[in-house]
Amino acid sequence: MAEPRIRVPPMRPVEPQPVPSAEEIHRMLDRHPETQKIRARKFSDWLTTPLEGGLWTAWGLKAKPDAMGMSYMAVNKVSPAGEPPEIGAARLTQTRYVATDPRIAGEEIERAIAPKYGLQRELDRKYDVWVDGAPQLAEEALSRQWRPTLHLRWEEMKPLSPDLERAFDQFLTYLIQCQYFCSDAMGPWIGRVHFDFVEIKSYLAYELFDYNLHCGVLRKRVLSNGGGMGTQVDGVDAGVLETCNEASQGFEGEVERDFTGMVFALDLFFNGLVLEMLRLGEAAARTPFDRGLFRPMIQDNARHVAWGCKRIKYYLDHCPDREEAVVKLHTIADRIEPAQAEQHLLNPKVLEPLAMLLGDGPAKIEDGYAFLRQFWPQFAERYLARLDAIGMPRRDRCLMPLEAPF
Repeated sequence: MAEPRIRVPPMRPVEPQPVPSAEEIHRMLDRHPETQKIRARKFSDWLTTPLEGGLWTAWGLKAKPDAMGMSYMAVNKVSPAGEPPEIGAARLTQTRYVATDPRIAGEEIERAIAPKYGLQRELDRKYDVWVDGAPQLAEEALSRQWRPTLHLRWEEMKPLSPDLERAFDQFLTYLIQCQYFCSDAMGPWIGRVHFDFVEIKSYLAYELFDYNLHCGVLRKRVLSNGGGMGTQVDGVDAGVLETCNEASQGFEGEVERDFTGMVFALDLFFNGLVLEMLRLGEAAARTPFDRGLFRPMIQDNARHVAWGCKRIKYYLDHCPDREEAVVKLHTIADRIEPAQAEQHLLNPKVLEPLAMLLGDGPAKIEDGYAFLRQFWPQFAERYLARLDAIGMPRRDRCLMPLEAPF
């Protein structure tokens, strides 16, 4: 297992320095060299440097809007740094669009000053974070965002029978848990991506927004039609949490908990299952309003899964050792597939309300289970088809049941 590139030494206890008084700070700022420059109206190098051949990054650029507007693609066409580097610079407070100060010459000096900013970004290799079409993906994620408060016609929501409302609210409670889990699992990784890959940072931020937007709209629906939040659903994060959360002791020493493993477990696998659950939810919804609730979430979730597939494919195509990478990802899949099949896909707090909704009530719940049995193979089949498409076939070793075990 590869050693992490960055190790932060433990902090030693130190005596706190006394805090200066307000008067001392005022006197210090009054004598500060920058204060003297401002008083003398001596401009700094942002204005005094030549626009060409000096410290200024570039001049005379005129990006023109493309079909999507003033997009990443449009500005990348005219930027001297339109394409990201293979390895990001050691410093971390600027994107690749800002030229490195020539007075900081050489990687050794850059790395020497990096601790001032809290060490370098850990995810600074292009193959560790990038995807083909990253600018387009980020722009699509932004342009497709929706506003449930305005875009849904809440006045058209129809009441359901108590049994169906209870089943629907329980299913939405489960989906809320899934979305919050995705948000918590992904969030900590965004700050570790180097600013040279700003399109990826943007995309991840938009995906994080999607998760929390979904939680909000689902919660509003649950609390606005005469019902209320259902019961907690344990186990939906089984295996995936242990892969994504570096603090977890699960799978310790068995899988590498890195960004690629997180994307594989969360976006390609887990969100793939949630995508099928959302499609089932749309089929099970009893009113036009409730069906309309699912459609934009399905679109968002499909984009999350597509990102996961693109990310893993790019990683496999560009990492130093494809064979080792495939073994690592298969090891993760070996752990998460059976755990998810047992504790997520067979969870009665998920299947029972779905079956009741699909059967249109308690009296026809067997019809709902028949629908689920017919649908069940799609969980594994669509997951395996995605793996085929990215060049990681797994049909001969998949540990998810291909037929419903009920």
